[in-house]
Amino acid sequence: MTTIAIFKWAMDPHDERVGVDGNVKWSANKPVAGDDDHEVVKVALGIAGEGEVVGMTMAGGDTAFAAARGAKRTIAIEGVDALAQPVELAGALAAAVRAQEGVDAVVIGDSAWEPMVPSLLASMLGWPCVLAADGARREGDALVVTRRFGAGTQDVQVDSPAVIAVAARREEESKPGMRAVLAARKLPVEKIAGSAEGFVHMDSQGTHAPESAPARIFDGTNPEAAVEQLVAALKAEGVL
Repeated sequence: MTTIAIFKWAMDPHDERVGVDGNVKWSANKPVAGDDDHEVVKVALGIAGEGEVVGMTMAGGDTAFAAARGAKRTIAIEGVDALAQPVELAGALAAAVRAQEGVDAVVIGDSAWEPMVPSLLASMLGWPCVLAADGARREGDALVVTRRFGAGTQDVQVDSPAVIAVAARREEESKPGMRAVLAARKLPVEKIAGSAEGFVHMDSQGTHAPESAPARIFDGTNPEAAVEQLVAALKAEGVL
């Protein structure tokens, strides 16, 4: 069976600048590996066991990310706008997954960059989806996913095929060395045309900077009076 590890599929919001007039400018023009992507590959390898792990990404930039961490080959999706709407991204990914044979699990980052995409992807595939996952293991024909639940974790059994959205708890502790990266760049990369046809289209109705409440400054000349004013303000806001 094949497990797909999806990486480098979303734009980094830190590269976005929203002007006062609502115009958006990007300092980058292509997706980059996300904060969760290293954990995505790790979880995919754990699920696959003796099976194959295939990396899947948007074309452009570093396509060897998953291969350097254990994937056997990579699929690069071409022709998808870097600033595509979540439905278009999920549609292109779903079409690419369907084109592969024997896929029984898709692992993707539970990304704060584009939080709608994992759920949309699962919906388009018609598969169950588990969000906020820490890890997963295979038990027979099912997957047991450990996900965050309240202050702790919860083990959820789900029939495969399924989409698992992984949220990394920390940065990658041991990154691949240069030798592993160079070897990964020699592994097969299959380029396919991206398509999101047949799915509902979403159009942006505008962008604006978040509204911020004005700061309130208390005169510290009289410390006791300033403390009283602060406490009164916190009570008025319902904090105390």
